[in-house]
Amino acid sequence: MSQEPVRWLDRLVGVCLTILVGAAAISIAVHLIESVWASLVIIVGVGAFIALAVLLLHSRWRRW
Repeated sequence: MSQEPVRWLDRLVGVCLTILVGAAAISIAVHLIESVWASLVIIVGVGAFIALAVLLLHSRWRRW
């Protein structure tokens, strides 16, 4: 019977540490995405522009 409160306390500490580690992982992921976001948008924008230019040039050359 004396072991019962210690088990509940250990379980509570384990749950709290799990939540803390999860929150830290989410925070790190958000900071990583924030730091890469601008360059990612630029890369996708340039890729879309190149794809559009290739499609337009290809459709123009097909007419000839």
